[in-house]
Amino acid sequence: MSSADDPRAIPADDDPATMTGGAQTAAPPSSRCVFPGCERPTAPADRPGRPPSYCEDPAHNRLAAYRRRRDIARRESTPPAGGDPAAVRPPVARPIAAGRLRADELAAQIRALAADLTRSLDGFSREMAGLGDVARAEAQVEAAEADAAERVAEAVARAVRAEQTARAEQTARGEAEAVAAEAVAALEDAERRLAAAEAAHAGAVTDAETARREAAAAVEAARADADDDVARARREAATEIGRVHAEAERVRAELTAETDRLTVALRAAERAAERDAAALRELRADRDHLRADRDRIRDDARRERDELARAHADAQAETARVRAAAAEDLERERAAATDQLARARAEAASRLAAEQQAAAERLAVLTDARAEARTRAERAERQVDELTAELRTARAQPSPAGGRPAGEVPVPPGRPAVE
Repeated sequence: MSSADDPRAIPADDDPATMTGGAQTAAPPSSRCVFPGCERPTAPADRPGRPPSYCEDPAHNRLAAYRRRRDIARRESTPPAGGDPAAVRPPVARPIAAGRLRADELAAQIRALAADLTRSLDGFSREMAGLGDVARAEAQVEAAEADAAERVAEAVARAVRAEQTARAEQTARGEAEAVAAEAVAALEDAERRLAAAEAAHAGAVTDAETARREAAAAVEAARADADDDVARARREAATEIGRVHAEAERVRAELTAETDRLTVALRAAERAAERDAAALRELRADRDHLRADRDRIRDDARRERDELARAHADAQAETARVRAAAAEDLERERAAATDQLARARAEAASRLAAEQQAAAERLAVLTDARAEARTRAERAERQVDELTAELRTARAQPSPAGGRPAGEVPVPPGRPAVE
């Protein structure tokens, strides 16, 4: 059995392997593309793990290399046009019923293994779909599933080839039996001719005996060759079955390692998702603090406006009261000074001037208080507008790395920071 006929006769790094005494011996690794006929160097490694075995041509992969080697082996084993098919016919082999039955059982086991692997990968894909990095997990699952399907298909192909070999051996056995039957028929014909010619020539007896011995020797030689072919077919079938078992174990180990690696990647993705969730919670808390500060500033401004309105009303009431009191005092003085007008004119005039001056001073104080209250109200409204604009700017622009913490509102110079 040639390595070109076996799609799995390559080591784990896709390098060609040779078969010596029924055992598989891997060739040393090479930096050249292992695709048949390609002389280009292998693609550079862009990730940790096993280095690439093919060049950068996307058409050069494991499946294409197997198909190429299979086509080459078929062309080499095909007889030339017009030639003798018997010249390239492989040695006659006898089928082994137990080997064919074992091949059927192995094919059934491989199909069951492929179904189990497909179900496991589907479940793993559904688990990975619920996480954040879905595209990369799906790509890893698809790559593992494609590799597993390729290996299982190749194992099934080997089982099918073993069955085809058994059928070919059965056909060859039929041909050998036909040859033996022809030899027996020739022997019988020689005996008949010997009996007919016995009376004519005495020397024909010796010729007949010689022919019988030669025919018997030919039959024995054919049977010995057939037995040798059966033994060789038995050894090859046993070797093929052992190699398929070893390949299945290797595929199972590789799939287990791939599953462990994907599990580690899944856990890392879960940890990253938890970190993102914690950062999101912190941002939401900062947003709530900013909203509370904005509401508190608005409440303070509203209270200042109310206080200014009350101060303005108090100033107006005080002005009206002072004017009313002054009018009452003036009326009282005028009534009291009616009989003493001449004597108290100077005194009344002086007192009136003093009262007017005091009223003017009180009015000036009230006017200053009103202006100051109005100024404070305008300043508070401007502060509210500035803080609202800064809050909108802080919410619209994310804070750069190394800058202010998220949620901190910048404080203009000359103004105390809002706690």
